[in-house]
Amino acid sequence: MNELNDRLADLADEMTDTDYTALRGRVETTARRIGQRRVAGTTAAALALVGLLGIGGLQLAPQGQRHPLPPAASQTASEPPTPAPTTPAATTTPSAPASPTGSAPANAALSHVPGRLVYLRVGAEIEVVTVTDGVARTTSFGPRKLGDQVATVAPDGSRVALVRPAKDVSEYPGDLVVVQPGGARKVVRQGVSWGGGTGPAWMPDSRRLLVGVTTLEGDVATGESYGYVDAVTGRYDKLGITAFPSYLSWSANGAYRVHADGDSLVVARPDGTRVRKVSVAGQPECDRTGECPSSVQAVSDDGRYVATGLGSGDPTRVTRARFVLDTVSGKRIDLPSKLRGGVEEIFFRPDDTLVVQTSDHLYLVGLDGTVTATIERPESTNQADLAAYRR
Repeated sequence: MNELNDRLADLADEMTDTDYTALRGRVETTARRIGQRRVAGTTAAALALVGLLGIGGLQLAPQGQRHPLPPAASQTASEPPTPAPTTPAATTTPSAPASPTGSAPANAALSHVPGRLVYLRVGAEIEVVTVTDGVARTTSFGPRKLGDQVATVAPDGSRVALVRPAKDVSEYPGDLVVVQPGGARKVVRQGVSWGGGTGPAWMPDSRRLLVGVTTLEGDVATGESYGYVDAVTGRYDKLGITAFPSYLSWSANGAYRVHADGDSLVVARPDGTRVRKVSVAGQPECDRTGECPSSVQAVSDDGRYVATGLGSGDPTRVTRARFVLDTVSGKRIDLPSKLRGGVEEIFFRPDDTLVVQTSDHLYLVGLDGTVTATIERPESTNQADLAAYRR
């Protein structure tokens, strides 16, 4: 026993200069990544039984090679008054708040993102994860069914909308289905078109969706209209516009909306009154990748800043913002270099500062690029996409 003690003492002397805090941090990080890969592997196996997911988890892959609807153009429209948002009532599974990791130069004590983050996870089951002031709750919306397409969650997390093909001959258009917590489903509109950035878009009230409706005679499309569908009653209020506003996104306070118009972004008021139009054609990605950063994900409350990503020519809607554009100056806001390669989603706080998510962390970032808080992403949001943020 004395010999063992002597040996351990020698080893301790040899390792005097070891940085145990850094070593422990590396071990914990590696363990977390291994755990995430195990979760990803389990989820992938489940998905093989029910169909493939498309980009971002919000977009489900088509069942065959179909041609999407033509690209949409800009529009001007009047929006009816916004009803009060609804509150979901469902059995949920709470989990403990996330604990911070890493350093937070200006706010080291902050252990969560203030406000509510809403995630959507579509695998064998459709789940919504809300993280409110650090407390995560997972709500099941029932199993995913073969044929489910373009799933999207209401900004308050209360409902999920998806499109299902109405006929075997084509997935375009389809039935707009609203799914409630627990899995109850209701077809609220038939003949709903989707493809590219033109899928059903939730309004800030979390009750209505802007949709395009295709009129069919047999299997031949004879017309198209655009309007709001009430997710509860199915009422369809047609708008006098001639095209769907591609990649339509709203500010969290409902004061501004932005959509893509070719290689430009159009900032407008809720009634469609144009505020400004800014080109993204000069951004470096346009030449390097062949796609410009026009897939809008989030808009600041003052309408000035837009979080956006690269557009897509296939039927899926890109839902991952990687850039922040100042629509007044036309210039990009520089993100910290340590984040640039791993950014998955970006949303805005009321003061225009950013909530930036990577695969395993959430960061609060100022417009000057300063990281004010580094927060570990809750484990319950693994394999889920951040779809909305409200303060």
